[in-house]
Amino acid sequence: MPHSATVRYGKMFLVGKFKTDRPELKIRDKCVVRTDRGRELGEVLTALEAIPDGTSLEGMSDILRRATPDDVHLAQTLEKEHRVRELAFCKQEIAKLNLKMKLVEVDHVFGGERIVFYFVSETRVDFRELVRHLAHEFRTRIELKQIGARDQARLVGDIGHCGLSLCCRGWIKELGGITMDMAKIQKHTADPTKITGRCGKLLCCLRYEYSWYLEGRDLLPARGAKIESRFGHGIVVDQNLLLREVTIEKSDGERQVVKLAEIAGAPAPVPGCTGCETPKNAGLETSMVRKIEQETKVVSVTAEPPQFRSAAKASEIPPGQGREILLAGVTIALFNVDGTFHAVQHECPHQGGPLAEGSLEGTVLTCSWHQWQFDVATGQGVSVSGTGLRTYEVKVEGEDVLVKV
Repeated sequence: MPHSATVRYGKMFLVGKFKTDRPELKIRDKCVVRTDRGRELGEVLTALEAIPDGTSLEGMSDILRRATPDDVHLAQTLEKEHRVRELAFCKQEIAKLNLKMKLVEVDHVFGGERIVFYFVSETRVDFRELVRHLAHEFRTRIELKQIGARDQARLVGDIGHCGLSLCCRGWIKELGGITMDMAKIQKHTADPTKITGRCGKLLCCLRYEYSWYLEGRDLLPARGAKIESRFGHGIVVDQNLLLREVTIEKSDGERQVVKLAEIAGAPAPVPGCTGCETPKNAGLETSMVRKIEQETKVVSVTAEPPQFRSAAKASEIPPGQGREILLAGVTIALFNVDGTFHAVQHECPHQGGPLAEGSLEGTVLTCSWHQWQFDVATGQGVSVSGTGLRTYEVKVEGEDVLVKV
């Protein structure tokens, strides 16, 4: 039965769904895939999923094979030797032709079918003569792509303001759509050096919590609105959209922080107007709400004391690898560190990334989403101080790995 998996490939970290008949492929495996650009070296990002019978495979490219040591060596040669020569020659030809463009990066496709040159320019460039010179020199198909500032940062950027790898180099695939309103509603400073990234554009992370702030703005009464709370009557003088609370000033001049739930008549279930007594869209019943009500079941659960439970066979998790395991309703990530097993919570405390899919170097685990790092032996955060993971006691009996849950 054919399977499918998501694979990342190319200098622009392109992502696509590919089909394969090789069920042995695992997350983080290097593989050779066929794309519309040719044969490329990629990395498997998701576990293989069986493709149901009758599903059309039209438009889905193939994973040709798992990458061999020779494939990896060839890719390193292309990067360290061919790419350097191609960059130097292209820059030389750009100078000779006096073209107003800046070469950013070269992507030599693994199979040799084409070489892609990425450049930036403030104007439209006629590079037809340059393409002829490059094709004559390298004897393959040449593609020149003009990119913007955000794509330039994705290609050559490294670390952001937060000290972590740029999001655009790790997991963001669709760039743009960032506005100043996103910064203003979150009360960020107007200093460009604080709210712009390596690309010189507004930070992509400004949109991560934007919807939460918008919802808070709809829920909370506006500044100047008169409200009643358990602390008495007052006028709203400030809002904290993130924490869902306002600051009121009472008639005696005293100021008091009031949470949304403590405001009399606050439309907590649905977003309301600013100070209006009638909740916005009150009584509106959507098809999604009805579906949730119909399908939701209430199950009574009796808590059991923690006990050791069989999680996996020792041979099933190779050294340096991890696996997601469900035990007694708890999802954990189980890792093999040179024969010693460690179990931690499966969800990253940052934004819920699947830790079992992260990369492991020694006891240091790197989340595949935003590269937060943790020590799986102690649970302590490595990259961000003050963070940590819940750990679980592990013991091995014969071939069985037992986790106390």
